[in-house]
Amino acid sequence: MRCEVKGPGAAHFGMSVFSRRMERGMREHRSTRYLVAAVVVALVTSLLGVPTAFAKSTFAGGPTDTVLYVPNDHTPIGFRFEATAGLAPSTDYYAKVRFTVGTSPDPTTNRGLTWNGASGAWVPDLGGVNWTDFPVVTSNPDGTITEQWIFAKFGDELSSGTYHVMISLFSNGTTYNSSNVPAVTVMDMATQGGWIHNGSTLAAGSAGRRVECSSVASTATVYALAKSEADLVDSDSDGVVDNEDYGPAGVSAADFRLGVPVSLPFNTYINRTSQITSSFTLAVADTDIAHSGTDQVAPSAPGSFVVDPGVLANELSWTAAGDAGGSGLTGYRIFRRVASGQEKFSNPWRLIAQPDSGVTTYIDEGLEAGVEYFYQIRAVDAATNVGPRAEDSGTPLQFKAELVRTFGADRYGTAIAISQSTFPPGSTSTAILATGMNFPDALAASGLAGAVGSPVLLVGASVTASLTAELDRLGVTDIVIVGGESAVPASVATALAANYTVDRIAGADRYSTAAHAASRIKELTGDASFAFFARGDSFADALAVSPIAYSGAIPVLLVRPSSVPTITSGAIGVLGVTDGVVVGSEAAISSGVYATLDTVLSGSIPRIGGTNRYETAKLIADYAVDEGWATYSYIGLATGLNYPDALGGSGATAWSGGVLLLTDPKTLSAPVVSAITDNKGEIATVEIFGSSNAVSKRVGDAVAALLE
Repeated sequence: MRCEVKGPGAAHFGMSVFSRRMERGMREHRSTRYLVAAVVVALVTSLLGVPTAFAKSTFAGGPTDTVLYVPNDHTPIGFRFEATAGLAPSTDYYAKVRFTVGTSPDPTTNRGLTWNGASGAWVPDLGGVNWTDFPVVTSNPDGTITEQWIFAKFGDELSSGTYHVMISLFSNGTTYNSSNVPAVTVMDMATQGGWIHNGSTLAAGSAGRRVECSSVASTATVYALAKSEADLVDSDSDGVVDNEDYGPAGVSAADFRLGVPVSLPFNTYINRTSQITSSFTLAVADTDIAHSGTDQVAPSAPGSFVVDPGVLANELSWTAAGDAGGSGLTGYRIFRRVASGQEKFSNPWRLIAQPDSGVTTYIDEGLEAGVEYFYQIRAVDAATNVGPRAEDSGTPLQFKAELVRTFGADRYGTAIAISQSTFPPGSTSTAILATGMNFPDALAASGLAGAVGSPVLLVGASVTASLTAELDRLGVTDIVIVGGESAVPASVATALAANYTVDRIAGADRYSTAAHAASRIKELTGDASFAFFARGDSFADALAVSPIAYSGAIPVLLVRPSSVPTITSGAIGVLGVTDGVVVGSEAAISSGVYATLDTVLSGSIPRIGGTNRYETAKLIADYAVDEGWATYSYIGLATGLNYPDALGGSGATAWSGGVLLLTDPKTLSAPVVSAITDNKGEIATVEIFGSSNAVSKRVGDAVAALLE
């Protein structure tokens, strides 16, 4: 593509919009230049002797011609262009490729997206407000631009027909428009065009199939880019995963280009290989045919394709496609996209599944309620021929999340109620008991309970009939008491020993008890290389990680706000802890403590902490979800002003694969509001631990309102 500035245009373009860009540091860039785009598709030897200024006749027919046909399905196309006059010397310009209906710049009809290799993104034309998102080209000292590559794609599958190609440059000049702008036919690939690929008959590395460009300045080959295999599967069996949809030439050492035959009219199909001859004809549009294969007949479209909406999911069904070519149907490719939200551009299709040939249903789960999802399904045969599409759409439904409250007459009864609602009869032979009267020793119980698959039950100064009834319902034979006799009296252990085998894990203080519990976790699981570190003089942060500690059988080691106890640092070495998470901000655990832990641990140790206990719990929940340890489908909610209900709820939350949030008991805390609002489409259950005395009815009503 050669570009030449022909003369002043009639009007400025978009100055009021550009003025807003000045607020972002673009005061030096205030107008546009439009350079004629004459697209040349030929080997460079064919270009020798072609004058700099192209006549209009150059743009129709012949071996040195424009790309006469452009696919409308987001296929990247490569153009070569140059500017021979009219630019400021040694100046950076933002460059965009336009496909417009008329011969003048018109943002309302432009359907072009331009590849910015520096940012790794396809940039749409938003009417001039996003010039700085486009790639940068620099003019030479004489005000010209040396011939080079620029990459674009037509980005609207709902549009086709005649469009004009131009390259626009934006810097500090006036608006210019070429008097000769090449016209191209944009093909509706659903009805007018088809693909041809090399198929399985050409081995990877076959000579003549690669079309390459070593750099943007290279004139070795002229080409446009190939359609990609976005699923990272070698769908056309050429030995290489094609990836041009995500970048231009040079993004992969083994990518393939859309080579355009020099001697062939480019008028009925788009080809993926330079080994296409004029004898090949395309019988069916919207197919992808294996060139040189023994079977060159595409399967039919799947029949009766229907998308039925479900709760946060769509169920796809179809009847089997036919295989007239005889190589045998091997399966289907299912693609999905959502509306782009822009009138001018459609989103590209993304491959989401490849069911086998005998499958005629697929459930697409984890979707957002109220969003319309569009689907396309194609059949594939053993020769890698791909048949035409069948299309439908569906909008997933929103279920109303369940809000439940689990509680007992007191904290002990609440722990039992949580156990009864979570753990089936006979589900565990071991139970973890902690005191319900004070928190220090109980903080280490969650990871240990996870290691044995047990609820955390609470005990007071004596053993109650309701406690023993729950132990028996669970099938418990062994009890592990977490905490010394000052926490759980010896009389309690004696009473329990009459019917169960009783063990006690305890240290001289809370820090020692936590270290002993961590040692037991390693004995049970064989690994304690990862640990949570929380302050031992407050319960909230340790509670926030308790479901994660439970689900992963992860030790919770305790530190002081301004120092690391000797027993804790010793445990790190004995247990072989290499990585961990510091729970709490610097107001909870000082920077000095963090520095000490960072020195002792050989691996990573991020800090997760908020401005208060409620935000910290929310950040811990987000962290667990990001790590894939939990989801927001289940939220356990407990008061942040006391520990028993949250500790008892840690097992229920972990068993449900969810997160634990803490709230002010009288008013729903802002981080909880944010968590529920941001993840509403995913939430199936919110379980409040504790009666209205622990978490008020007002808080429950606020949660219910958010879930509506």
